[in-house]
Amino acid sequence: MRRYDQMSSLVWLAFSIYICIASSRLSFGSFDHPGPGFLPLLVGIFLGMFSIIAFLQAYLSKVVDETTSSWYPKERWKKLIGVLTVMFAYAFCLEILGFLLTTFLLLIFLFRYGMEPKRWVVAIGASGIASLSSYAVFELWLRTQLPRGIFGF
Repeated sequence: MRRYDQMSSLVWLAFSIYICIASSRLSFGSFDHPGPGFLPLLVGIFLGMFSIIAFLQAYLSKVVDETTSSWYPKERWKKLIGVLTVMFAYAFCLEILGFLLTTFLLLIFLFRYGMEPKRWVVAIGASGIASLSSYAVFELWLRTQLPRGIFGF
């Protein structure tokens, strides 16, 4: 597992360097009036810092018998494929059903059948709260236009 953590953290470090280089082509602006390159540069810096931390943690950790452990257990592949399938379905249904309903259904699935299953009450309650609060933030507060879908909300 240690080797996989080191390799993945180096991939993320390379990606963060790419983000920083690409953002340098844009205007950074000032701290009071940030330009279009400010946020990508910040994201690249933080991603680079976290990938270095992850690499050092993997490098300094004690060696575990890597012959018996897989980088991703076979039992979890079914859930991973299910989650990826539902994410593609979410992207497909977003314009048809609208943001609020599609996000609510996606979150119910993820809470109930995702990696760490929750009870139905928790799945429905948390999905409702997350969907409505994200709708309130983006649609009402920030006044962005979210897909309304066939039901009009």
